[in-house]
Amino acid sequence: MISKKLLKSRVKQLRLEAKLSQNHLARLSDLDRATIAKAEKGAVVSELTLHKVASALSEQLGRTLEPDELVGY
Repeated sequence: MISKKLLKSRVKQLRLEAKLSQNHLARLSDLDRATIAKAEKGAVVSELTLHKVASALSEQLGRTLEPDELVGY
């Protein structure tokens, strides 16, 4: 099982790499800012949320990210 700590570190790390605020990533992902904050804190998020965040980050970073890359291994 993926640890919450890994989820937290990857989402925030990639968001900062893309130079995005939580609000901007939320808008790009069509999610609430609170959902982004929860993901960064290690809360359980849905597969759909991971897909939306991965898609938004992929566009901003100029590379393809799969949802499982947000949670690490």
